[in-house]
Amino acid sequence: MIIRTQILIAFLILLFSFQANAQKEDSVITLYGKLYDSKDFSAVEYAHIINLDSPHATISDSAGFFEIKLHAGDTLQITSIGYHDETVTINEYLPAIFRSISMEQRTYDISSVEITPWGTYQDFKNKFISLDLDDPEEDVHPLLWRDLPRAPAEPEPHNPGVLNPVSFLYDVFSGNRKERIKYNEILSKKTKERKIRSKYNKEIVSNLTGLEGEELEEFMEFCNFSEAELLNKTGYKILKEVKQKYQIFKKDTVKKQINKR
Repeated sequence: MIIRTQILIAFLILLFSFQANAQKEDSVITLYGKLYDSKDFSAVEYAHIINLDSPHATISDSAGFFEIKLHAGDTLQITSIGYHDETVTINEYLPAIFRSISMEQRTYDISSVEITPWGTYQDFKNKFISLDLDDPEEDVHPLLWRDLPRAPAEPEPHNPGVLNPVSFLYDVFSGNRKERIKYNEILSKKTKERKIRSKYNKEIVSNLTGLEGEELEEFMEFCNFSEAELLNKTGYKILKEVKQKYQIFKKDTVKKQINKR
C-alpha cells in the first residue's frame, strides 16, 4: 500500500512539472527593448526587429525603443542601415522583459570622388559673381575708342535649357554639363533605392516568411509593390502587408499543388 502511494505521488509530481513547463513554453512574453549605438550610446532609430520563430515584427521608434511579442527560446534579428545585424535569443520566462541592446556601426566602401579645380557648382557661381574684370577703355584715351570700329555683340548661347547664365557658363567651362545631369539622375535614383532597400528587400522578406531562392523571388513578384508604395509607406506598414500577402500566397500555392495532382 505504501509503495503504491509513493508511486502515485511521484506520478503526480511529474505530471505537474510537465504542465508547468508546458505553460512556460506556451506563455507569451512581451519584450520592451532599447537599441543604442555601441560607440556614442545614441538611439538607433527605425531599425527592423523580426522574430525568426514566429510571424511577429516591429520597428524601433525615433528614441530607439520597441515592443514585440515572443515565446521563450525565440530569436530576434535586428537590422538597420549603417549597423551590423544583431541576433538576440530570449530564454527567460517572465511575462515582461526589459533589455537594452547595443548595435555596432558598419563601414561601407564607396567609390572614389574626383576633385576638379572648379570646386562645387556653388563655389563656381560665387567666384563668377564676385569676379573683377579690368576695363581696357580705362587705359586708352576715350576719343580713340570712339573712332575705333566695334565688333558685333556675341549672340546668346542657343538653347541653354532651364539653367541660368551662370549655370550655363559653369557647364561650358568645366565640360561637366552632361556628367552633372547624369550624376543628379543617378543620385536621385540611388537615394530612392536606398530608401526602399531600408524597408523592403530579400533579406527582410526571407526572415519574415522563411522563403528562399526561387520561391522567395516568386513571392516578391506576387507582392507587386509599386515604387510609390515602397517610398511613401512606413516600414511597419510594408511588413504588415507582406505578412497578409504571404497568407494569400501560401493558400494559392497549396491550390496549385492540388490542381497538379
